[in-house]
Amino acid sequence: MKTGLETRDSGLGRTMLILLWSGALLACSPKGQRSSEAFFPDTNEAPGWVKTSETRTFVADQLWKYIDGDAEKYVRAGVQRTLTSDYRYKAKIEATADIHVMQTSEGARRVFESESSLGSQPLAIGDAGRISKGTLTFRKGPYFVRLVAYQDAPEVSEALTALARAMEKRLAPSKPGN
Repeated sequence: MKTGLETRDSGLGRTMLILLWSGALLACSPKGQRSSEAFFPDTNEAPGWVKTSETRTFVADQLWKYIDGDAEKYVRAGVQRTLTSDYRYKAKIEATADIHVMQTSEGARRVFESESSLGSQPLAIGDAGRISKGTLTFRKGPYFVRLVAYQDAPEVSEALTALARAMEKRLAPSKPGN
């Protein structure tokens, strides 16, 4: 004799199974699968900076469409995807921000160290950083970040540093051995 309890229990069991399965899928999703927008500061999150474009994403096998001639260096280092967005500082400095999401922090280190440091100054940001005229690069965990300003002005270095610090806060913390 059925009491109706069996039907209710099987429905509850199915619901629990679906919830557990969904949680397991979320827990196992690759770390690079956050929303692309989540990596970039909103307008005025870094004082004076306005985000002027949607974030564009290039997966590893399409990176050549964005970095023509140098994409292979990133692919060899284990890039998963590259995110890019444009910014304007106080209506006078245009800049592009790129975040290269690597498979490991070793890949980010390899790309950072392959960049010329000639004419740059070390910058205390992320795991390592440097700034030169109009360009700031840093790495943090599996991320390699490049900011490029297209105008020359006395405040460019300070402005790029402020934007980089806002971006750094949005990157996942470094994990040892990653």
